[in-house]
Amino acid sequence: MKHGNIAIKKYVFKALVFLFISLYSTHLQAAHTANDTAPTVQQPFDTLNHLKKENRVEAATQIYKRNYRHIPEVRAMNYLDQLSALARELDDKSLESVVFDLKADYYAVNNAFNNLSITYYQKAINFAKDNELTLETAIYLHHAGMFYYNFKHNTTACLYFLKSQEEFKKVGFDKVPNMVYYYSQVADFYYHLGDYANAKAQLQEALKYKLMAPRDGISITNTMALIYRSNHRYPEALIYFNKALELARKNKDTIWMGIANGNIGSVYFMQNDYGKALPYIQTDYSQSLKYNEKINATIALLRIVKINLVNNKTQLALKQLDTAELLIKNRPAAALNLRVDILDLKAQCYDKMGLSAKSLIFRKNYEVAKDSLTIQNNIAAVDVVKMQYVIGKQLAEESKLKARAKVEANERNTVFIILFLLLIITVLVYSRQALKTKKDKELLRAEKMRVDEELKYTALKLDNYTENLRKNNKLIESFKQQIENLKSKNADNAVVEHLEQLMQAHIMTDSNWMEFKKIFLKVYPNFFFNLKKSFLYLSEGDIRLLTLIKLQSSNKEMANMLGITLEGVKKAKQRLRKKMNLDDNTTIEEAILKI
Repeated sequence: MKHGNIAIKKYVFKALVFLFISLYSTHLQAAHTANDTAPTVQQPFDTLNHLKKENRVEAATQIYKRNYRHIPEVRAMNYLDQLSALARELDDKSLESVVFDLKADYYAVNNAFNNLSITYYQKAINFAKDNELTLETAIYLHHAGMFYYNFKHNTTACLYFLKSQEEFKKVGFDKVPNMVYYYSQVADFYYHLGDYANAKAQLQEALKYKLMAPRDGISITNTMALIYRSNHRYPEALIYFNKALELARKNKDTIWMGIANGNIGSVYFMQNDYGKALPYIQTDYSQSLKYNEKINATIALLRIVKINLVNNKTQLALKQLDTAELLIKNRPAAALNLRVDILDLKAQCYDKMGLSAKSLIFRKNYEVAKDSLTIQNNIAAVDVVKMQYVIGKQLAEESKLKARAKVEANERNTVFIILFLLLIITVLVYSRQALKTKKDKELLRAEKMRVDEELKYTALKLDNYTENLRKNNKLIESFKQQIENLKSKNADNAVVEHLEQLMQAHIMTDSNWMEFKKIFLKVYPNFFFNLKKSFLYLSEGDIRLLTLIKLQSSNKEMANMLGITLEGVKKAKQRLRKKMNLDDNTTIEEAILKI
């Protein structure tokens, strides 16, 4: 019976296994049948098939930004390659070109500054040029410029912006969609380099066009105000900041409301009107924290600290400085200037509290940090000088190419005319050409004479200016002797003070220096550029001293002109020798005369 039960059990088990396999096979077959009849999965960019040609690029860009900008590289490139295939299928060159631009953007967003982005931006530009897509060429040149600008390669960025605007000009600025956007970004570039004149010019051009979004108007108005503030034109700055605030309120833009409030407060702060400044700055601080704008929050907080120091709220100021340090804790490179300010303010706090030892520690740290900041600023200044040199060279080259193209065009036209009329007026053409050549030579001769005369006049003006400085030296020396005589005779302090004020009025001021520098540059146009190129870490004071050395001024004359002692000039020269890394056999005078 046991064996019978075992046989039955085996039979039942086999039957169950057979039934299971049959059911599973039926399920697989049904699944395959369902797959065969299911609709095909749509590709990511298939919706572009149904759009007009002029709308495809913008739609493709939005699809990419929403869905593929931050996904893994292999998948992202696969989708963009599908877009490229679709563009070829549709015979849409504009759509095909934007794929290179989107790939460049992908690597810029995910890999920061990198060679792949550079390669793809160049491919986008080349493809657009090869297919005579002038607008697209301009846009991709601008995008490349923004890529270099975002990663602080300012000279290269500037070149791309110049080329981009040249291409936009070919299209016609009024025919470029959202030209405001491109002008505003270039204005922002110039503003952050401190080139306020070019920034303002770009914004004025931007305002000629219809704004695509309310934020464009707020941003342009705010940047115009920043330019006025940077030039210490505070009334105009306040007018534009208040306009920006009004626009932000009208559009219920809380982020821009906070920024505008902070900027208004900064103007009052710079004018030492702390009562008016404080409410605006506090609003800016709270809004910056709300939107996690830590750098901007730190700037606002340090202004509040300075106001508290003026009002003798030292303990509160110290606590706020600790908060400021926490805000910029993980941003060392971007916040060096803020760290310098924090160290300086801490030293001031401990001074006010009578804790000289603690104050001295922070003062020493402040000096070290300040030196680092000076080096950083000097490097940035050299970068700007290089950029300006490259811009000038680029503009000169473009002007030369245009002139050459114009001459070539004229020559071609002349050849056609000569060929057409050769049999009839050969002699007349020859005479005309000879007369033209003669006139050209006369024009060149006249232009050379004008340039020579202008150079002579500028050199004479520099000599006269230098002579006036030397006369001032004699006057300053006279004042010094009179002051010494009066002091030795215990004369009236008011008389001595008056003479000292007169003496100070004849010392070279910042405005005198700027006027002197303009004249000097016309005679020695490359002096400052070559000086900064040869000796990287020179301060503005060093440059003034080296300029006077270039003019072969004596130590005594330099001391009088700069308002320092003779010993001060000697020490300044010693420091300069170290900075310039001169060998023992070379004097500063010899080194400067070679530049």
